[in-house]
Amino acid sequence: MATIAFLGLGRMGLPMATNLAAAGHELTVWNRSAAKAERFATDHGAKFAGTPREAVGGAAVVITMLAADDALLDAYTGPDGALPALGADTLCIDMSTVSPGTVQRLSALVADRGCTFLDAPVSGSVAAATAATLTIMAAGPTEAVDRARPVLRSLGDPVIHLGDSGRGAAMKLVVNAIVHSLNGAVSEALVLAERCGIERTAAYAVFLNSAIAAPFVGYRQEAFEKPGEVPVAFRLELAAKDLRLALALAEQAGAALPQTRVNLEQLERAAAGGYADADESALADYLRRS
Repeated sequence: MATIAFLGLGRMGLPMATNLAAAGHELTVWNRSAAKAERFATDHGAKFAGTPREAVGGAAVVITMLAADDALLDAYTGPDGALPALGADTLCIDMSTVSPGTVQRLSALVADRGCTFLDAPVSGSVAAATAATLTIMAAGPTEAVDRARPVLRSLGDPVIHLGDSGRGAAMKLVVNAIVHSLNGAVSEALVLAERCGIERTAAYAVFLNSAIAAPFVGYRQEAFEKPGEVPVAFRLELAAKDLRLALALAEQAGAALPQTRVNLEQLERAAAGGYADADESALADYLRRS
């Protein structure tokens, strides 16, 4: 079992940290909202840390699951950042959705401390005790990925090694371009079915039993059928953030993403219309009211 500092107990981070605790790993947790980390520590026999720097002291593995590039950079390089407190040979694993450029910047900074940085974002639905629903897209040195596998397999399976640093972050943006495209397609198609007089749950039953029955369509069923009645799983503004990152990556790589541009335009309109903090499935509700 590993000694792990886990930074970020948001909607994805909280159940992931719960799975690590259930697997028997020794956890120290930090979150920007300290009360949330204190509750987790009490509930799961973990240690609470008031800053990232405090959290990583003595940890063999540091895992970050944060909302955006600036939050990740601040956790390492801010006034109370983790970087100066990393011990020799610490394995740093970022599982956030961020740009490959941020990953490569942090990889170099962490290497200067004699440590290794992996980007290992995830895709899938996550809840406590359901780690197997996550796929982990790992990038970095082969020996470091192999060293990380026992910890990563407490969080998801399979763990797919994609090669050099930054490719995990890039692959996550590739996957999320599809995920958010599915969200847009389901949103507008569901509204079309309703406008044709088809009851919402009946239409969704067809979605689930037809050629479009992707895992995303299945695990987002309740959110689409009961808008505003279920907890937010993925904020609409974060979906827009992902697509901005994907488009920036596409520009660097020389790839055209016309569908992604349209999807981003729809999300930005919905965000400006008051849905920024709603679940991304609320795009359907925005379209109903348009």
